[in-house]
Amino acid sequence: MADEMGVPLRDFAKGRTQPELGRLLGITQSAVSQMLHSERDVRIRIDAQGRCSAIEIRPIGSRAKKAAA
Repeated sequence: MADEMGVPLRDFAKGRTQPELGRLLGITQSAVSQMLHSERDVRIRIDAQGRCSAIEIRPIGSRAKKAAA
């Protein structure tokens, strides 16, 4: 099941620069930086063609609700 969920971003990032990670994932370097410095559980999946994609694992209902005005 761990393979289905992907590799944790911090593990995948070892030995790679943030701009390189951005190119692999199709996102900006600043987005990579934000993900690496956050507490988010971001996983990297690599498909049969070698393409990388990022997913975020989080519990249902974990999104903060906006305060009423």
